[in-house]
Amino acid sequence: MSSIAELQKQVREGKELRITGQADNTDKEYINISSYSGVVEYFPEELVITLKAGTTVQEVNDILAGYGQALAFFTENLEQTIGTLYATSGPEFSDSVLGIQIINGKGELLNFGGQVMKNVAGYDVSKLLVGSMGRLALVTQISLKILPEKIAKQYQLRPPTKQKVLEINLNFESKLKKVFDPYGVFI
Repeated sequence: MSSIAELQKQVREGKELRITGQADNTDKEYINISSYSGVVEYFPEELVITLKAGTTVQEVNDILAGYGQALAFFTENLEQTIGTLYATSGPEFSDSVLGIQIINGKGELLNFGGQVMKNVAGYDVSKLLVGSMGRLALVTQISLKILPEKIAKQYQLRPPTKQKVLEINLNFESKLKKVFDPYGVFI
């Protein structure tokens, strides 16, 4: 899938979809986001980069290094995609998120947040969906704040082990599911 229109079509036609970066593109049960990669916008002077979800951490690091900048969160696997990190991370990653573009369960393209540090009144959906494991929506683009390399190093340390999921979190996620994926497309 290399275009938003193709991704939207697959979501609209899907019944039970899993988001991945490795499955065969011909398998209709999976949405392979790995081919939807690259930099959308990069403003080194503003310390902001917008990436397609299939972009690997290594690709981003290579680009940022040329400007003496780095990502401000921990990751072990440099071949992991930014979308995977978004779907599986927690607060240490969400602190870097400025905005997202998603395709919801109806196949609609939605944008939340932006490319500035403070742009939200109310719930910040771009941070709220971090760690949702691809069960609420398909994240297509992510805007991240970046830092000079020397400063970023202190944020690239391994975060503490995740706590077990609380019942209140599961209840909250089920309510979000009704909003973002009312047809139950993403599993």
